[in-house]
Amino acid sequence: MNALAVRVFSSHPFARLLYANILGGEQDMQVVEEGEAFSVGVFDGLLTDVEGVLNLMRLQSPSMRPLLVSNTREENECLRWIFRGVWGLVPYEECQQRLAGAVRHIAEGQLWFPPSVIERWMQMTSPVSTPWGRLPLTHRERQVMELLLRRLSNKEIGSILHISERTVKFHVGNILTKLQVTSRRELSAMWASGVA
Repeated sequence: MNALAVRVFSSHPFARLLYANILGGEQDMQVVEEGEAFSVGVFDGLLTDVEGVLNLMRLQSPSMRPLLVSNTREENECLRWIFRGVWGLVPYEECQQRLAGAVRHIAEGQLWFPPSVIERWMQMTSPVSTPWGRLPLTHRERQVMELLLRRLSNKEIGSILHISERTVKFHVGNILTKLQVTSRRELSAMWASGVA
């Protein structure tokens, strides 16, 4: 199994060392340096011109999924970062306990924000353009599918729809079966190509 490549962006050497030690201590992760390919970028919120560095790195590595380590927990600030392309936010005080899990979550294509922030973000963005009439899905399956297409985990979907994670898993299985696909990735690809 290949290690998950992560690059750390920080102007402070101690913060860079802390993040690198947390992530480098994980068997499934490798902290890489400039010039090496990586899938998740960890950005320190105190980085000089964090938005400029984030924008530059997104141009250089379009497939990179950025994670911000910051002192903010305020919903509006979290939403601002989502709209700037950040996939997740870990507060400084939770860094030791949550950073590695957040990186894994983001690497799997899922957002790492509080459910209330994700719910507000979804209400603010236009709904996925869906020809629901053509799909053999129930109302609840349509709700779950829209959240699936937004790359949310079963846990996040359950939290937003106020149903158990097990119920979400049941609906996901039904959706995949009805649309004759075998995975979420295949569903997203099918949807992006306009086949559904």
